[in-house]
Amino acid sequence: MLNIFWRTIKEKKWSTIIYSLAGLVFLWLYVALFPTVQESATNVSQLVKNLPPGLNKAFGLDAKSFTTFEGFIAGKHYSLVWPILLIGLVASLGSAFLAGEIEKGTIGILLSQPLSRAKIFLGKFMAGIFCIIIFVIISVLSVFPLAKVYGIAYQSENQLTLALVGFVFGLAILGLSMFFSAIFSEKGKATFTVVGILIVMYFVNIIALLKDNLDKLKYFSFFYYFNYSDILIHNIIDNWSWWVFGGAFLVGSLLALIWFNQRDVAI
Repeated sequence: MLNIFWRTIKEKKWSTIIYSLAGLVFLWLYVALFPTVQESATNVSQLVKNLPPGLNKAFGLDAKSFTTFEGFIAGKHYSLVWPILLIGLVASLGSAFLAGEIEKGTIGILLSQPLSRAKIFLGKFMAGIFCIIIFVIISVLSVFPLAKVYGIAYQSENQLTLALVGFVFGLAILGLSMFFSAIFSEKGKATFTVVGILIVMYFVNIIALLKDNLDKLKYFSFFYYFNYSDILIHNIIDNWSWWVFGGAFLVGSLLALIWFNQRDVAI
């Protein structure tokens, strides 16, 4: 199983590095911009206060989004850029682990080894978790040295909380990706299915926050539970986030393992 783990890490090292460095570059950009933005923060925050509350909530805007460092990077980095990078990395990884091997015809090499399908699955699955950890460390926790370089005060506890929630969010996406990777025999189909579901979730969350009569739809979106603004600004976590992300991770992973064990694979 360890051989499968290390082989997968080596195969996916460049995609993990590229996505992680992209997250670091964007984070660095927003950290560097904050001192300049802070100079006009009072006027901008007043403008935000005058916007409709539903609009502010839908896009994670807060008066503190421009007057505090955590609020600024929450609105700039974690509202859209960071989730897109996370989804892109994890969806591509999860889809390649099984469907990608089948599509390339290399699944036969794996199945010919003296390992059960469960061990092959777990080796690749653990590699996916490892890649998520690397991504979170580089794209989120790099804020500590970057903020110090620019002399910016930050809330370390809030940043660590966001890293943890972001990691669990990534696990939920991994579980979903592995499930569709086990079902399909083409990486593209698995990737597009996962990305399509998450895009629908994103817009469902926005619509639910803008329309009071559709408010309950937000509970069906991962993005409602990844409340970056409350986490970074107030260090508040919706306790349902752990259940939703953890449940999606466990259920998706278990169903993926069962499907992979039972499906016929053409070699």
